[in-house]
Amino acid sequence: MKAGYQLLLPRWDTEWVLKTRRGGWPVIDPRTRKPRRWRPVWDPLRGNARTGHYQQRAAATRAVIEAVTQAATRAGITGHYEHVTVQLHWAPGDRRRADADNLAPLQKACADALARGRKDLPGLHLVPDDRPQWMTKLMPRIEPPPTPAGLWLTVEVDPAPTPARSTISTSAHSRRSDEQRDGDQKP
Repeated sequence: MKAGYQLLLPRWDTEWVLKTRRGGWPVIDPRTRKPRRWRPVWDPLRGNARTGHYQQRAAATRAVIEAVTQAATRAGITGHYEHVTVQLHWAPGDRRRADADNLAPLQKACADALARGRKDLPGLHLVPDDRPQWMTKLMPRIEPPPTPAGLWLTVEVDPAPTPARSTISTSAHSRRSDEQRDGDQKP
């Protein structure tokens, strides 16, 4: 039986900031003559995103990984597991038109936080990798208006921890050597 967790994430869809140029000058929209606003985490990690620079996406990914890591440690998700199932839920609080496909890049960053990570962006190491054999990523879901507005990640983990890594590599090595021995024998 799997254990389920619900990780509450910050409302990145409501965090608006002024878009600025070098030196802190605001970018002015030529049509409306008002300063342009953008959401530094929400906008780069969308399916229809057109980010201006790779550093914007990297900063957004870093913010998501840190938030998911903190939420998971608060929820008490630790250890190594055989399989993890992840699904991102977004309740905008109104009936706006939105595609669940556009939330996939944000869910990918959340899944990376639960999996093994990199040197510059450490993950929780719940599973060795976010490949399908270790992690199932369900399609992100947009909740209808009776649900209170918010953004959360549901995580289901298998309670049985995985065997030690040396056991996995040894068993794989012994299987390969058995197959090689069977192929090397002459009739």
